Amino acid sequence: MSSLNFQGKSIEPFKGETVLDALLRVGIDAPFSCKGGSCHTCLMQCTEGSVPAQAQRGLAEHLVRMHYFLPCQCRAEGDMTLRPPQPDDLLTACMLCEAAGHGEGVVRLIFEPQGRLRYRKGQTLRIVTVGGPEPEILITSDPEVDMVMSGELRPCDGSRWPDGFGPDAEFGLMFDVRGPFDGMPAQDLPPAHTDPALWQELAEGKTVRAVLESFYPKVYADEQLSAFFRGVTMARAIDKQYSFLRQAMTGEKIYFGDRPRNAHHWMIITHELFDLRQSLMVQTLREHGLSESQIQRWTRFEEYFRPDIVKSTAWPRVEGGVEIFNEGFEREVLSEATLCDHCGDEVISGVEVLYHRRLGTISCPNCAPAAAG
Repeated sequence: MSSLNFQGKSIEPFKGETVLDALLRVGIDAPFSCKGGSCHTCLMQCTEGSVPAQAQRGLAEHLVRMHYFLPCQCRAEGDMTLRPPQPDDLLTACMLCEAAGHGEGVVRLIFEPQGRLRYRKGQTLRIVTVGGPEPEILITSDPEVDMVMSGELRPCDGSRWPDGFGPDAEFGLMFDVRGPFDGMPAQDLPPAHTDPALWQELAEGKTVRAVLESFYPKVYADEQLSAFFRGVTMARAIDKQYSFLRQAMTGEKIYFGDRPRNAHHWMIITHELFDLRQSLMVQTLREHGLSESQIQRWTRFEEYFRPDIVKSTAWPRVEGGVEIFNEGFEREVLSEATLCDHCGDEVISGVEVLYHRRLGTISCPNCAPAAAG
């Protein structure tokens, strides 16, 4: 049997169980989102033991060298000692090339990352500082177009510039950044403008359903996207998206599902994942003979909600203006008998179990002794 050692606890994973599932089973509140290797939220470092190559797929080279891995994709092949990511390992060193515009209240920066930095215009970086809030740089360059990286930096407290970035900032200043991060909108987006003519052009919705019935098999077959649909039947996904698009296009009040922001509140979805989903949709729309104009009008509805879906950290659900957090564990006494979600054994009424709020799974006393939780 393999043994996982994490923060003073020793866990024996079940046969075929991932490292992440083993940690969650015993009540260790490890961060995760997709559980499919797409979002990298569960990233950890192995300080002793070997890491299967599959568990490092998609990670940056320097993280692979330091034995970082994705617990959701790792089935231990021997004993492993684990620890959370070390902040300094996730930094990118940058060199300042130019700083201008101090008198205007926003410093326009041109800088050069010293390593590979995947970013997108509109994301933010945080300058690493000692104590206090970390100043943010709004990225203004487009990696697909611009040869240099640029951004806008605002004063830390409205008047004070970070050390080294004042009016006397010098070429060659080295600084570290975290990120990039995707911003969080202040409130839900208002309804998008309808396009009832498009609904009529698409055979009053018949083409819409046909497109979705071709699109979702592609999504469920994709390794990166399918993880976000675990536990959701394809028929349900098609029906919900059909209702959503019908209401978006026509304005009819027939969609009763969660708003996009709430429906995706726990999902760590990057722009790259969103773009992948969109590329499959455009491919499907072309297969069904939609014109480029119709494709643009269709995808406009989905792109409109990108700010409500793409994010770097999970958001709470908001119901009636109240934030609802459903992460972490609770211990509950069963009022009715059920089966353990991990070992499959029967758990009788009156037994205390470990309950994961978001997943809705329970661990019996054998899978998660009280001391472990």
